Amino acid sequence: MPDTKNGRERKGLNKEAQLEHHLAEREVDTMGAEDDEPDLYEDVEGELLVEPVEGDD
Repeated sequence: MPDTKNGRERKGLNKEAQLEHHLAEREVDTMGAEDDEPDLYEDVEGELLVEPVEGDD
């Protein structure tokens, strides 16, 4: 197949469409990722208090 400008343009459009499809899939995959992680402090009410460690002065 001869290398023509029309052929290169068509190939470039296909590559662009593939990249956009790939990026859209990655975005959909990551949209739900933050919902999967549990909230570590969901049962804590108020402030978190920590006792001072000796030698912390």
